[in-house]
Amino acid sequence: MFAKSAKLALVLGLAALGLTACTPPMPPEVKAALLEQTYTCVNGNVNVASGEALADAIPSIQGAMQGACPSMSIAAAASDATAADTGIFISAYAPAAAKCVPANTVPYALDAGLVVASLADAAGVQLSPATVAGIFDGSITNWDDAKITADNAGSAVASGPISVMPITDKKALTAFGAWYQHLTGKTFNPTLLTNAVSGETVADLGTMAEGSVALMPFSTFTGYSVNAMTIPLAANIIVDAKTQEVATPDVTGIVSAGTQLVVSKTSTDVSVKMDYSVKATPAQGSDVAATPYGAVFPVNMVLCATGGTGKTANKVTHAVARYMLRQDSQGSLTALTGLPDLVRASALDGVSAGLPDPKIPPATN
Repeated sequence: MFAKSAKLALVLGLAALGLTACTPPMPPEVKAALLEQTYTCVNGNVNVASGEALADAIPSIQGAMQGACPSMSIAAAASDATAADTGIFISAYAPAAAKCVPANTVPYALDAGLVVASLADAAGVQLSPATVAGIFDGSITNWDDAKITADNAGSAVASGPISVMPITDKKALTAFGAWYQHLTGKTFNPTLLTNAVSGETVADLGTMAEGSVALMPFSTFTGYSVNAMTIPLAANIIVDAKTQEVATPDVTGIVSAGTQLVVSKTSTDVSVKMDYSVKATPAQGSDVAATPYGAVFPVNMVLCATGGTGKTANKVTHAVARYMLRQDSQGSLTALTGLPDLVRASALDGVSAGLPDPKIPPATN
């Protein structure tokens, strides 16, 4: 709490020195810092279509929102809800026009492509990019293959045949492929992944038999692990063959990679793109950035046009979106990872059209 307050005080102090009535609009990071201390409440309810990755978070955010803004609420949109009934659509994929007519689109959270194995007796597994490629193109077929053993400091993680699950998620596959190309200079060619779907779910995954391996989103892995008889292992990826440095597919590694995202803006939208040449930023309170787990992709928040028509969302939708992007609301996420501060600041700025800007408090002696 002290670190967060100190950071806020520093940001606001610098802003107070730099902003006057004649200066440009408030920078998004300053606005974000102020919004952590204030609320914008608008009367009304907003239906949020979000899928299973946010199923647990929506009630938690709703409960907190009711405490801050009693007359503003959210509810999960029904599966058959039309564009006329949906205020916010959250997904890594663009909504169909029948579900939501986009007015504004901004990043909301991060997901990532993970290599996941079901190995009951293994304590963990790490794989080089070349080994991952060999598993998914069928050239590595057994868990005691010498390449897998070498990746794991000379210890076999398991024995027996590798069964590759053919289903994967298109965004997870694309993100992992881009990272693989960055690490190796080669094209990822997973010929055994024959069923790439848009928005893989736990139900799509089915049951991972012993010895099986899959490429799936972090969100699907998290949801599957809750009820799995054998909790699967998400593989650490070796990013430096000489030092054996690994990237870990957890919140820390994903957020670290998120700091390499470059933000772009239009009059209505905020988007991000991975730039591996950007140096990862250390987390608050740390001097060294965690090794980035670079197979990340954004989950976007779409503010839907009011009533499913027109080009703008109503004021309560903007207010709810602003609340859901607050740092404390993002702390409710379990199957997804919250945005890095600077990306979140840009997203907050992007959904704030029509809402009052927060005020910088006067300097005190």
